Amino acid sequence: MIDRKQLSDLRRMVGEWVVQNCSAQSVAEAEELAAQVAQAVGAAVVEQLLPALARPGSYEGCSRPCTCGQKAKFMGYRKRGIGTLSAVVDVERAYYRCRHCRRGVTPWDGAQGLDARLWTAHVKALVVQVAARLPYQESVDLLESLLGFRIEDSSAEEVTLEVGARMRAEEAALMAGIESGEITPFVPRAPGRLYVGMDGTSAHIDGSWHEVKIGVIYEGRPDAQGIDEAVDAIYVAAQEPAEQFGSRLYMAAAQAGVQVARETVVIGDGAEWIWKLADHHYLGATQIVDLWHACEHIHALAQAYYGTESPQGKRWAQDHCRSLKTHGPGALLGALKRMKPKSDEQKEALCRETRYFTNNKHRMQYPHYRRRGMMIGSGPVEAGCKVVVGQRLKGAGMRWSKQGADAVLAARTALLSRKPQLIASAAKAA
Repeated sequence: MIDRKQLSDLRRMVGEWVVQNCSAQSVAEAEELAAQVAQAVGAAVVEQLLPALARPGSYEGCSRPCTCGQKAKFMGYRKRGIGTLSAVVDVERAYYRCRHCRRGVTPWDGAQGLDARLWTAHVKALVVQVAARLPYQESVDLLESLLGFRIEDSSAEEVTLEVGARMRAEEAALMAGIESGEITPFVPRAPGRLYVGMDGTSAHIDGSWHEVKIGVIYEGRPDAQGIDEAVDAIYVAAQEPAEQFGSRLYMAAAQAGVQVARETVVIGDGAEWIWKLADHHYLGATQIVDLWHACEHIHALAQAYYGTESPQGKRWAQDHCRSLKTHGPGALLGALKRMKPKSDEQKEALCRETRYFTNNKHRMQYPHYRRRGMMIGSGPVEAGCKVVVGQRLKGAGMRWSKQGADAVLAARTALLSRKPQLIASAAKAA
């Protein structure tokens, strides 16, 4: 890397060149010239370094081992272009070919994280980070505006698909290792109370609306009132069956320290798949139905039983929501038993909600949870549905392939979890 003296010399040389060759009539003009000089200097650097790096560094002798078990013979040097942020540079590197399996390889490309695509791993990682935040056209426009770097939106999408698929492959290997016990994640500090939240939202994928499952893992730290608030959230998202999603979420939870946490809490909206995953992966965890969702069920029953605009129904719902939070589900369950439905619609709604509250009564001990300082709302996972899926996959007119949506979800959750290194790692060709 450049040391202080070298940097000083470079600035002096560039300064002398500017004095001899440039002038500006405004601050804006000076800034524009600075950007052009920076781009030109960057291009000069890669144009000098990459060819000198590739040709001598790529030669591994007259032959090298082939994956088929035989020897691949050195056949000479072959040219390719490498796309960097500053310029596209042509380099020559050693090419080997096996006469047994007829496979040709350029080992230097793999060592540098390059594949058949033009762009370097650094460029691909940068493109994916921006594309995970913004639509593809906006992404390429922003890169050009800020860096003077131009890539077609179709190429940006192809790069994102490639890197996202590699991220999922790396996740799959880690999931298998954790489930088999062959991999034990390193956790620098055992968390105190670790929350695992789950929910589902929808996105238009492969021609119709499909559920995308969201998971959020976070540690609870008491606020001034002694009630937990979420910190260090980690996000997981995928459009896949519940069992597979459960393994993906548990992988992230294991990395967050669920195996060594003092206490684990699972929060959800009452959906059966959530509690099945909780029972399977988080034995002994405290299970909590999000209070807001429980109150939604109370209001839905009140509307079906008393009528949509009934003042009596609204008072009934408000009273029982308040009682549920402060005293638990006992009074509500008693009230449900005393109700006398007169229509099939009332009977159906009463049966449905009685079953919901009966099945989840042990997950609705809200006074007990509050005394212990626990969160009783799924705000973090609700927010996850919006920031992970809503803000990137559900823009006006957006339609996704399953592969395209999954690639963006992989990259976006890595960024929101403050793990951009996962994108950088996957951007390097295997």
